Amino acid sequence: MNKGKLIYLAHPFGGDNSNKQAVDKIMKKIVIEDRNNTYLSPLHNFSTVYFADEYAKGLKICLEMLNRCEVLVLCGDWQTSKGCIGEWSFALAKGMPIYTWEEWKKQLIVEERRKIVTIEKNIATITGR
Repeated sequence: MNKGKLIYLAHPFGGDNSNKQAVDKIMKKIVIEDRNNTYLSPLHNFSTVYFADEYAKGLKICLEMLNRCEVLVLCGDWQTSKGCIGEWSFALAKGMPIYTWEEWKKQLIVEERRKIVTIEKNIATITGR
């Protein structure tokens, strides 16, 4: 069985329900389309307990989750979110691969093409073609 990556999907929140709806759409799409990787969304884990009064505590929990992941994917208007910037800074310092949502979608296509080429080469080797 091919082990996929644990992907941390960051999206601005700020207590704004429209941000939650936007990341809901992204998660629904990516979880269905990408069966190779596992996605973790702090918004889905913690939006019901927004840490507006204890922001540092909430960010600490998110960074602990991010630390266990292999890739950071930044969604939405992440550059205006202090939480996303904190996550980006943490991943950058750790040397973790970082993608925007658009870059990540393209990366998945590249990875899928690589798998197809590998399978075709294996078939050619087996069949002697």
